[in-house]
Amino acid sequence: MKNQNLLKLVLLPLIAMSISSCGDNGTSSTSDRPNTPNSDDNSIVDSSYSDFEMSQEEDELDLIDQAVLDANVEIDLLIYIEGQRDRLPDIGNYCSDTTDPNYSLYRYHPEDVSSIEMAAFFGAAAAFKKLAPGVKINLQFCSSSDYEQMIQDYRDAKDHVPHIMWATSSCVEMLQRGFNNDLSKYSNTPYFNQYNEYLISRFNFGGFQAGLPIAMDPWGVFVNLDALEDFDIVTETVDKDLGEPTDEYKDWVDNFTWDSFVDAIRKSNNESHAGLSRVSPNFVSYSVGSIYDQYMYDGTVDIASPDMIDTMKKLLEYENEISQYCVYNYNETSYGSNLSKKEYFTNAAPWAGVRNFVEDEYCTFYGEAPWAIDTLSSYISSHNDKVKEDTTGTMKPLDTKIDYLPFPKVDDDAPAFSGVGISGLTFGNLCPVGEDGRKHCASATSELEMDVAAYFGMFMGLDPRAIKSRANLEYVFNGVKYVGDLTMPLCKRGSKFDWQEDDQYSHIEDPAEEFDDNWQYQLSLWFDVYDAYVTNDKPADVVNFSNISYGLLTMLDSVFMIEGIGDDYISCINYNNEPKSIPDGESYKNVFQEWNDRHFVYGDAETAQGVLGTPTYVSNVLSRLSSLENDINTNATTTWMYLQECIDTYYYDENFESIYNILDRTARNSYEGSKYN
Repeated sequence: MKNQNLLKLVLLPLIAMSISSCGDNGTSSTSDRPNTPNSDDNSIVDSSYSDFEMSQEEDELDLIDQAVLDANVEIDLLIYIEGQRDRLPDIGNYCSDTTDPNYSLYRYHPEDVSSIEMAAFFGAAAAFKKLAPGVKINLQFCSSSDYEQMIQDYRDAKDHVPHIMWATSSCVEMLQRGFNNDLSKYSNTPYFNQYNEYLISRFNFGGFQAGLPIAMDPWGVFVNLDALEDFDIVTETVDKDLGEPTDEYKDWVDNFTWDSFVDAIRKSNNESHAGLSRVSPNFVSYSVGSIYDQYMYDGTVDIASPDMIDTMKKLLEYENEISQYCVYNYNETSYGSNLSKKEYFTNAAPWAGVRNFVEDEYCTFYGEAPWAIDTLSSYISSHNDKVKEDTTGTMKPLDTKIDYLPFPKVDDDAPAFSGVGISGLTFGNLCPVGEDGRKHCASATSELEMDVAAYFGMFMGLDPRAIKSRANLEYVFNGVKYVGDLTMPLCKRGSKFDWQEDDQYSHIEDPAEEFDDNWQYQLSLWFDVYDAYVTNDKPADVVNFSNISYGLLTMLDSVFMIEGIGDDYISCINYNNEPKSIPDGESYKNVFQEWNDRHFVYGDAETAQGVLGTPTYVSNVLSRLSSLENDINTNATTTWMYLQECIDTYYYDENFESIYNILDRTARNSYEGSKYN
């Protein structure tokens, strides 16, 4: 008999990590507006949001199982939102169209979406409810520090984990606890086959489909184009007559190496302006392919071999230098969580990094949260609506010009790596196998509830009708009205659903009808939502890739390989969906923790020897490279073995035989279009 208590898995409050994980898109925000949804239970099924009877048409399209469309069940969705805690029932009962005759009868309106995190879920749930009017999607949320306790409290009350979790832990960590439902049963559905193979493979472990991607955001470095011109780093970034990037700026972006990155930081730094917000450990980790890129595919890193020493020494020296050109002090008395702002930057604070970059224009480059393109865009949009007084006393609109670049290359010959934050949903296992080898479902409807949850997750990320609803959703955040919350496309390039290409379904509204594929459609809407990154007031052209700022175009190319390699080719680094944590006493150990903390962990509270910004920083890190490399590689092997042990504990057949070989990474490394094929 299998011992169900073989592993002592401790539920710990895991704070959202600096690199966006399967369940973390790095955009947590707070709101001082109390959440006060209507308390009535009226549910509006029909509204002007739909042009036809969706349930009937959906059955005709054969996209969603009819049992799901006819279901009369409640699905609980648990997410984290810093500073808030509440439960909102039936969030699909939402309307932001004030011309709707039933507007006042809906449960929710724009002011009820009290954070950025909620917006996409409200939009998707509103669209899904038109398909499955009997399904209620209930949203529960709390701060990240309370998230794990919320799961435990939920389990105590209902004898199962929530149906859907957008978590502070990654899908891998949830899998280690036996929380995940295996979604491989949906792998032959029309929805599942629309996912970009790279993205869906990130959540597959030895055949166990542990989650679904729900968002993908690029990770790089934001740059203030005005600063480049003001300090003559690039004399002209945009041709004012054509509204297009100049050849000079294109050349600078194409050759954005560590040398040019540091040179620009030096030139734009003075007593009243910083070259950089603060030094992110991601700069080196994403620039050097033998770190995260190699870890993803080989489970090892190379930072200490004779071939790498010179490169690492150069980048560590650059790190130490640019630490002196930041908004914050890096020295013997100011390090770790105790970083102090420099005297000139009066509004600087760790929680205000985006605002300091956009509104205060304190620095040339921003990389504290390099994934936060949607958060930054919201600041830019609200910022550009304001006015300021120029030197003549005239009030004029602000015109902040910002672009988004891949991480700096090691040298001219190296590839330009972009990180990518792939946020995922974990779907709760409501029917775990017991010691008798049989499924023990929490209720008679558990199987149906798991199906509804899975189809909602796929619909939310892939269906053009859900994408349209998410892009058009109006909501209020911190008193400011916004429209839309989207991700970069999760679907394959060059493909549509069969119903979109068959004339017999022409009577059904297709939001993507004018585009070659759903990828173009979603990317076009993504630019509409975050229009701050278009070079002029024309819409972004995602067919010819014009009217797009050149840095962001380079970023998109480094992720999607737009320049001619294949429709479903993708090139990016998202190591956080790899197994990387193992038990360490009462807690978990991240195999990259010491490397990621290299700026500070070598310092002593009394002498602060070896911290970033001190003369001994480079020598101290260099002296530890071999040890760091060995620890990462040794522990990386252990993480996969530990994950296999977890799987064997929670998932098996009636004879208690393991049904998944987690150590087999074929599905993760050998998809069509992979550069590793």
